[in-house]
Amino acid sequence: MSTDVLELLKKAINEQRYASVRYHEGGARVVEPHAAYKDEQGRLMVDCYQTGGYSASGRKPPFWKRLRVNKIASVSLLDDTFEPRLTEGFKPTKPRYKQNMVAIVGAGKPCFLYSPEALKEMGPFLPEGVGRYR
Repeated sequence: MSTDVLELLKKAINEQRYASVRYHEGGARVVEPHAAYKDEQGRLMVDCYQTGGYSASGRKPPFWKRLRVNKIASVSLLDDTFEPRLTEGFKPTKPRYKQNMVAIVGAGKPCFLYSPEALKEMGPFLPEGVGRYR
């Protein structure tokens, strides 16, 4: 694995940009890389939401995919950006991200996501088009 692969993945994660990834067993995959980290065995991993491209299983995207960084042959950054897939299962608080984190989406950016408990305490949001007090 080239250090360029890891650097490009970190850049894609930090800038929340789509990437085209060529994995060891086949064609290019279009992914939204969300987190790069070391797993329990010390391997560099990247959790991605695959939106297009090749699938070894033949499964049609979209779906979550965990890739081993050392099996990624190349990475190309795309111009389009994405929002973290929080409603599709991405949780930055997962235990595997607590130690050996390399990069994660949203790091250093303000987060406007509230827990269900906090939302309940705040009450309902104002309807669309209703102004605030001046």
